[in-house]
Amino acid sequence: METSGKRAALVAVDLGAQSCRVSLLRWKQGQPQIQVIHRFPNAPIATQEGLRWDISRIFEGVKDGLRICAEAAPEGIASVGVDGWAVDYVRLDENGDAIADPFCYRDERTQDAEKKVHAIIPPSQLYSLTGIQLLGLNTLYQLYADKLASRNSRLAWLNLPEYLTYHLGGQRVFEPVLRQRLPVQRRLPQRQRAARAADRRCFQ
Repeated sequence: METSGKRAALVAVDLGAQSCRVSLLRWKQGQPQIQVIHRFPNAPIATQEGLRWDISRIFEGVKDGLRICAEAAPEGIASVGVDGWAVDYVRLDENGDAIADPFCYRDERTQDAEKKVHAIIPPSQLYSLTGIQLLGLNTLYQLYADKLASRNSRLAWLNLPEYLTYHLGGQRVFEPVLRQRLPVQRRLPQRQRAARAADRRCFQ
């Protein structure tokens, strides 16, 4: 949306592990100027099932920042982008709502999952398929931990930033850049075929 012929502003949301920030980019005499408009603390919560993110609190903090941005930019806002830790995800029910607060990448549940994934797919083969550094916090190990715990492993899921944009805009969007830590991304057709076979070995 633009008013009075002015170039509309842009909003960037950064989901940090200790704090989240909402920044506003406005155009002044043709030059971009960026200001952090809203910042709120963030930290995982210890529960009986492990470390989790308070996704409702995060979402409310982001909405507060967006409201402040809207008031500060009478020329309108053209788009909102959300970035954050890409390894964590939200499981969705049939209505597209979160079934529970998402696990934090710091949770220890992936330690056993990582070993069992490597027993199925050797680390050298996994790396050759993905080119991604093998870290215990990677989404693959988290997904396999869900399977080991019989924890709704067949339900759809979105990365945390994707989940927020979905609830802000009403559409599920796949953002490839956010999934660099998910070792199921491939660039070459021959690797795609091999990697799909590897996925089946882990999740079927």
